[in-house]
Amino acid sequence: MKKKDELRDIYQSESHDLEKDFTPQRSEEAARLRQRDLQRTRFITFFFGGLALAVILVIIVLVFRDALDTNEIAQKITPKDTTFIPRHSLPSEATWVMDYQRVADQMDPQDDLEEKPLSTKWVKKAAYYIIMGQQALAIKELDSALENFRKVVEIYPEIEGIHRSLGMLYVEREEYEKAAEHLEIALQEEELFDVANNLGTAYIGTQDYEKAEKHLLRALEIQPENPISHKNLAALYRKMEREESAVFHFEKYIDLRPNDLDTLQSYALYLTKIARWEQAAEFLTELTQEVTDVAPLYFLLAQVQVQNNKEQLAMAALQRGIQLIDPSLAMAWMSSKEFNDVRGSSEFKSLVDELEIASVSLDDVQ
Repeated sequence: MKKKDELRDIYQSESHDLEKDFTPQRSEEAARLRQRDLQRTRFITFFFGGLALAVILVIIVLVFRDALDTNEIAQKITPKDTTFIPRHSLPSEATWVMDYQRVADQMDPQDDLEEKPLSTKWVKKAAYYIIMGQQALAIKELDSALENFRKVVEIYPEIEGIHRSLGMLYVEREEYEKAAEHLEIALQEEELFDVANNLGTAYIGTQDYEKAEKHLLRALEIQPENPISHKNLAALYRKMEREESAVFHFEKYIDLRPNDLDTLQSYALYLTKIARWEQAAEFLTELTQEVTDVAPLYFLLAQVQVQNNKEQLAMAALQRGIQLIDPSLAMAWMSSKEFNDVRGSSEFKSLVDELEIASVSLDDVQ
């Protein structure tokens, strides 16, 4: 019995010792395994992460190099002398014309032929210049537009639709003979208001007043209430010294465009030039009631009233005029010979003294 107990105690003790020894050994081994797995995972992560970063860098370098190569090739094939306007992009339906730039810039011995054949090459050339001329015109590059349209007509002189634009551009440049030449062709193609009006303007420039009157009156027939026709006819009749007709069309224009201050002043000056003093006084009096801050109108009214022997009205207009501008400028206006008849009056002298004092005070402030 004692042996059994001793034997059991030995087993129990052994079992206890084994259990106590085994547990920490197992935990330490598991920790080492976990640490090894963690290191292995980190290594794999760093390896594949570095590999991915290297691949991305290689792709970026390749893309950048291809972009540089493409840009270099584009620069090599771009013509040195080009009429393309880089500031303005073509509409999507017209982008095809960029393919024609190469054709337009290529020259060969047949390009000097007086009569260009109706071939793909020459049609492409003309199409390219038409599109580029229209784009230049749209952004107010008038010289470029003129050059492109001129090239179109050189290729196909009888082409329709270009002479109208060419004529208008030559009018802008005041090359009236060339303008008239192209506008005559355009008028035969289609009788439009702007063509007839511009043609009349061109003939005013060439001093062919009979033709100018013919075409301006035709423009007026096409659009009876268009104010531009009346303004141009007024200018024409002034040159032709047809006073009644000039006044009539001036007034028609002013009725249609009552806010055109420049033309209002031109009309008032014209009335003084043809010595219609009463009419000028009436017109300027009404005008200065609406436009109250333009000094030249009051000085002109004062000159007119002097001619009408209405000194008090002239002094009143002068008084208002000198309030609107610098004293030195007012003195320049009042030194005009038109005021000689009233220069000795006390009121005129008083205004001059007032201006001199104001001028001195202004100089002291400055």
